[in-house]
Amino acid sequence: MAYELLIKCCDLGLKPLGVAFHVGSQQTDPLQWVEFMQQAAELYGHLRRQGLELEWINIGGGFPPTYQTTLRPFSHYAQTIQQALQQSFGVTPPQLMIEPGRVLVADAGVIQTEVILVAHKSREDVRRWVYLDIGKFGGLAETMDECITYRLRTFRQGPTGPVILAGPTCDSADVLYEKTSYELPMDLAIGDRIEVLSAGAYTSSYASVGFNGFPPLRTTVSSG
Repeated sequence: MAYELLIKCCDLGLKPLGVAFHVGSQQTDPLQWVEFMQQAAELYGHLRRQGLELEWINIGGGFPPTYQTTLRPFSHYAQTIQQALQQSFGVTPPQLMIEPGRVLVADAGVIQTEVILVAHKSREDVRRWVYLDIGKFGGLAETMDECITYRLRTFRQGPTGPVILAGPTCDSADVLYEKTSYELPMDLAIGDRIEVLSAGAYTSSYASVGFNGFPPLRTTVSSG
């Protein structure tokens, strides 16, 4: 389909410059770029035989910052992509365009949240429910399906135990982590501060405006 569309562009007197792909946000497997780079090179070869030489290739974003999983350094991703570009396109590859977003800003952001309730749902419930003053609707929308697992930092020392983390609203969907294993200090109490780390991407921009009466996530920029 991409081939047909690009040929159609030429028929209409337009000048296509290249194609773009995206391997998915928070992509931890650098080989995903390799696979789609090879597919793009095959497409470019077919177009070249029709007299259409594309100048650019846009490999999108998806580069991952560090959440709970320890990742290989960014240089490994860059080296893998550079090698794939050369191996797929040869000595005269198209100009490379990338759109890094999350990887640039995520680790620069920290959300300060407060514990508003610690409770057991029943006498048999092993895990405590820890309710925070921020939830899915306050900026942590990427905890949907527990896709992004943020690192948490507390200021209490001592033994820890398993918890379920939830937000402050009345919506039943406002549960952050129930399947993912999280442990917090056993003496965690109402009023304690918890910091959500690597929260600089897709948080304040996701926050609702006044849902359940909660104001949007307030952003403070620090030069320190």
